[in-house]
Amino acid sequence: MTTTVANVATRPLNQRTAISLKSVSVLYPGHCQALSDISLEISEGEFVFIVGASGAGKSTLLKLLTHEEVCTSGTVIVEGFTVSGMTHSQIPALRRRVGVVYQNFGLLPDRTVYENVAFAMRVTGAGRRDVVRRIPEVLELVGLQSRPDAFPGQLSGGEQQRVAIARALVNRPKLLLADEPTGNLDPETSLGIVDLLHDINATGATVLVATHDVAIVDKSERRVLEFADGVLVRDEACGRYGRVALETCEEQA
Repeated sequence: MTTTVANVATRPLNQRTAISLKSVSVLYPGHCQALSDISLEISEGEFVFIVGASGAGKSTLLKLLTHEEVCTSGTVIVEGFTVSGMTHSQIPALRRRVGVVYQNFGLLPDRTVYENVAFAMRVTGAGRRDVVRRIPEVLELVGLQSRPDAFPGQLSGGEQQRVAIARALVNRPKLLLADEPTGNLDPETSLGIVDLLHDINATGATVLVATHDVAIVDKSERRVLEFADGVLVRDEACGRYGRVALETCEEQA
């Protein structure tokens, strides 16, 4: 199946590829087509929004990148790993290079902010010295350096999401995936979270954000991938949520 994609974003010059999908399709049992013949490249250091209605294929795309889903056909390459053909023993090495942030925060309610973030380091085998050194750095990055001893129930929704982001960042991933990170937050808090994601991107991390939030996409004017019924229908370098942007990113380059 050949798909015409409107306003295809051009790849920045002299940048390495972080993500490459070539003719990728995902077919679920019952002949449900989650993704259909997707080909795209994302360069290291890009910030990309993934938009579309529920069921369009956004979450499936993100799960492909961490091997939570496996494509039916095609090739998926992430940070040098050929994800579509990797063995089970190779998956941990991939996931150490990818941080993931979810809509529901996913924090351990009986552990403090510090302990929630430390857990993400300990499962990868980090030693105590590394944990003690790294956690204050990442809590300062997300603006929670004064709340290490707070429990999730003592935090606002925005603060809980910042803890989730800190946990995703603590192992210094080169790629950060955020699946509806503002879905449970009010508009003002949502903008603060997206500003934080932009700050993380400015450090050199590649950031992908799947979202239904029109305001944050329109305000950011970053690359937009739009999906509809599993098909990539728009790849726009400086896009808005639901329409082609009137301006290009040339002035921002």
